[in-house]
Amino acid sequence: MSIPLRQYETGDITPIFNKDSIIEFKNVFFKYPGSENYALKNMNITIRANEKLCIVGVNGSGKSTFIKLLTRLYFPTEGEILLNGININQYDYKKYQRLFAPVFQDFCRYYMTLGENIVLADNYSRERLDEVCTESGLSSLVSKLPKGYNTQVDKWIDEEGFEPSGGEEQRIAIARACYHGGEIFLLDEPTAALDPVAEYEIYTQFNSMITDKTAVLITHRLSAVQLADKVAVFDNGSLIEYGTHKQLYSKGGVYTEMFDKQAEFYRNENYSIA
Repeated sequence: MSIPLRQYETGDITPIFNKDSIIEFKNVFFKYPGSENYALKNMNITIRANEKLCIVGVNGSGKSTFIKLLTRLYFPTEGEILLNGININQYDYKKYQRLFAPVFQDFCRYYMTLGENIVLADNYSRERLDEVCTESGLSSLVSKLPKGYNTQVDKWIDEEGFEPSGGEEQRIAIARACYHGGEIFLLDEPTAALDPVAEYEIYTQFNSMITDKTAVLITHRLSAVQLADKVAVFDNGSLIEYGTHKQLYSKGGVYTEMFDKQAEFYRNENYSIA
């Protein structure tokens, strides 16, 4: 606990993210402490304001590492990450992190009420809470619960509490991110545990929420490409293909193979989501 956190030693500039903003990864390499292998290698990619970028690849290709570097949870081993031409380490750490609204694959649900699970605060705006629950598709759940927002999540504390389904948990996590705002939405495989139908519903709902926002969506399942302006294919820590869905599919490369394999799986008459 007494080890100094490097994040708080860096920068005091207040970050600005507007319609002209650009995030750049420039020759970024990263390897975990004690490892000889690079998790990311010579990463060069640009994310523009209001752009929706979908990053796809198999497990272990560096997708989640990319997000951790973007949010300054990790620091590049080599290279730099820039926001509006300034190294992100020069920005105030807390103010920089407030630019992001993340939903990670390992998000938590807490032994609190539904409202507290979303806002994570004692005092909150009911109007804002209603708004994000409508946007994230939770309103029908709230109306059915015996105590509405005051219903306990799980039955560990209150036997009259409710146990959310996988899809409801995803929506709670998304509502939590939306409530606290942020100009850049990050979804790191939050729907990995859902069946394709539930996943499609979540992404369709989410798409209506990020119309005027920047978003980075990480997945190894390709249903999320419907939301993307650009698609980046990661493999073994490297960016191997980049472009629109149409451009990448027409190339007949790794992306085409991934897409066709998943499409075949979903179309298989023996496949059931039951």
